[in-house]
Amino acid sequence: GSGMVVYKIDDPVEKHGLTVNGHFNPGFPVSAEDDSRYVAYFGLNYDTEKIDKAIISATDIAGNKGNAAFGMILKKQTLKKDQINISENLLNLKIPEFSQEYPQLSGSLVEQFVYVNSKVRKENYDAIVQACSNPSPSRLWHGKFGRMAGSRMAGFAEHRTYYYNNTEIDQQVHLGVDLASIKRAEIKAANRGNVAFAEYLGIYGNTVILDHGQGIFSLYSHLSQIGVAVGELVDKGAIIALSGASGMAGGDHLHFSVLINGIFVTPLEWWDPQWLQLNIEDILYGRKDR
Repeated sequence: GSGMVVYKIDDPVEKHGLTVNGHFNPGFPVSAEDDSRYVAYFGLNYDTEKIDKAIISATDIAGNKGNAAFGMILKKQTLKKDQINISENLLNLKIPEFSQEYPQLSGSLVEQFVYVNSKVRKENYDAIVQACSNPSPSRLWHGKFGRMAGSRMAGFAEHRTYYYNNTEIDQQVHLGVDLASIKRAEIKAANRGNVAFAEYLGIYGNTVILDHGQGIFSLYSHLSQIGVAVGELVDKGAIIALSGASGMAGGDHLHFSVLINGIFVTPLEWWDPQWLQLNIEDILYGRKDR
């Protein structure tokens, strides 16, 4: 899930932020009017077992570094397990698509599927992390994130075991929420943000990534058509694409993800106005009834 730390810095510094379990999350001004309070958003990987170390650090121009440690309570989640049966029809449908993008594919259709589902998946994740590596320093989003109307087909952090002819061939984790309605449904920006990525991305197919500022990103994939370009600033609710079945998708749907500084987190929190109010807005700006 997602978390946030707010801190103050009294002196000029060159670099500051939050490191959790070795992953650095940069800090940003809470607002343009307040130059002493900073916020660092962070995400915990779905498989986090414990918090080894959580430290806020600041380094000044001379290289002097100050640290402040803090504790967190980790609530472990029980992850759902799912079985995916790979059919001959799916292999005949998808492998030609991947062969065009990855000419190095070789072996049987099953071997090519496993290569794409594992090695290409890792390469795709590296590309996503790169796309999330230079966030806007300003907060661009406001209010809860929008959710596409439709049925939920798969949830966040579901552990998938893939079978072909009743034989296990692979295991992966689904790092998003799948939503389906009609074919070529209009995909709207979940919140205001800059387009950080807009192209084909392996298992994700045609993909758009929006930078909502201060380390928060949303990802939309398996698209049939992309309607935005990198660098565009889009408003919440703006149509950015059409749903589809590109990439590792057996049918038309939207795969939606939220990332914080390159770490996938559950979108459920960002869809929940009460969670956002209690865990972010009240802390940053104070309760409305005060």
